[in-house]
Amino acid sequence: MTHKMPGPQTPGLQKLLQSGFLALGEGDLARAAAICREAIGMRNDMPRAHYLAALIALQSHDWSTAEQALETTVRLNEKHAAAWAELARLYAASGRIRLAEASLRNAASTERENPATRDLIGTVFRLAGNPRAALDWHQKAVDVDPRHVPFLINLANAQLYVGARDKALETLLEVISLDPANAQAHWLLSRAATATSEAHIDTMLALLRQELPDQSIAYLNYAIGKELEDLGDWDGAFAAWASGARHRRQTVSYDEARDIELFETLETTFTSEWFAAQQSECFDAGPVFIIGEPRTGTTLLDRMLDAHPAVTSAGELRFFGFAVRQAVGSAEPRQFSAELMRQAATADPTRIGEAYVDLTSSLRLDAAHVIDKLPPNYLYLPLILAALPNARVIHLRRDPMDSCLAIYKQLFADAYLYSYDLEELARHYARYQRLMDTWRARFGNRYLEIDYEALVGDTEETLRKVLQYIGLSWNADCLAYFERDSVVTTASAVQVREAPHQRSVGRWRQYRRQLAPVLDILGDPDAA
Repeated sequence: MTHKMPGPQTPGLQKLLQSGFLALGEGDLARAAAICREAIGMRNDMPRAHYLAALIALQSHDWSTAEQALETTVRLNEKHAAAWAELARLYAASGRIRLAEASLRNAASTERENPATRDLIGTVFRLAGNPRAALDWHQKAVDVDPRHVPFLINLANAQLYVGARDKALETLLEVISLDPANAQAHWLLSRAATATSEAHIDTMLALLRQELPDQSIAYLNYAIGKELEDLGDWDGAFAAWASGARHRRQTVSYDEARDIELFETLETTFTSEWFAAQQSECFDAGPVFIIGEPRTGTTLLDRMLDAHPAVTSAGELRFFGFAVRQAVGSAEPRQFSAELMRQAATADPTRIGEAYVDLTSSLRLDAAHVIDKLPPNYLYLPLILAALPNARVIHLRRDPMDSCLAIYKQLFADAYLYSYDLEELARHYARYQRLMDTWRARFGNRYLEIDYEALVGDTEETLRKVLQYIGLSWNADCLAYFERDSVVTTASAVQVREAPHQRSVGRWRQYRRQLAPVLDILGDPDAA
């Protein structure tokens, strides 16, 4: 890259730009944008002005404009670490992993101990599938600014991902000492350890008596519910989750009509006749997909298989969806949509398969197989089978009532937006069951289905069946997965660091009365 030096900069212009950054910090996007336009009109070669334009666009969710402004920033100043990091985040979010990795290298080599830039680099490393590098950079941010709460929370999350639970607890206690009302920290603390008393619950109940935004109320209620369940207070736990879900539902936009359209499109588009006409020449046998609804044991199986010396886990990847978008030239922002599926059905399956293999190549290392355990990839199942005919796909099933309970009591980040209302959840789950019945009838001999109950109840026999399906020999390390120092970046990051157990099997019956709306839609398994 050629480094283009900007011309002389006047103090007045720098002061004008500073006022633009201040306006952005105060949330006045219109004023910040006006100042930015004025500054660029005065001098079009100022990296800082284009970086301000990028930040405004990011705040406005205008990703295309943000990307253009960031690319202009680094063209004018190739040592602008923050711009490189933001650019890497945009590339990673849209599946351009090679560009993201190159931008991350530039960010890492040019940053000058700016804690915000270091924290951002850590976030992008996590998005790019490298949680250990993320931990290192979040720690570097905290080293520079050890009392900045957002940096500490990101560090605590990274510590939980890599299994450093004691360090995470220390970090979270430090956050609460600095910001006693930080709801996210209290929620993380509840997830990091099993409650043995109501002391922390009482603290959170006191916080709930304050005026709080919906997101904070949700965090605290989910934390209270988790700890009350630890203590065996079933009614209290469910009441807390229900309150948390109501408030969380106010913060998300879930369009059930689009969900219905998506499932109907899948059933009518990916027929047996469609599948018979597909001929992919991508014969890579390395990918292993673990699919299903969330909270059905997908992370548990992933950890077990990752302990095998011939297997490495890449975690929950969105790469297959990125490969589909590359093949059809789609800029569809939603992860799954009816229109994207209709376009994908006409794509060359070889292009999809090769794009996916290329995207995952840097994560595979020397392993024969790489696991992609994004649960909702069951929506892409026919495309996966068509594009990667030698891949292995394992569908995790779980008792529907236990599954719905586990989903409902989990506060997710930006996924599974149907999970915050019992009836919406049950209707979605019914659509999932019907779709999997359809896939089983059409493609059932092409993938393996196992039950969560068998995985935790007859672990060795079930694992032997899975390994045989993949084409691997038995390895006892798979049974001792919980003894390994491994990375887990899902909602199960704490639970899967213990031996298999059956404590959650049939747990839904403790909440039969509260789950009546789900029973009405899915049917009562005890009534047969």
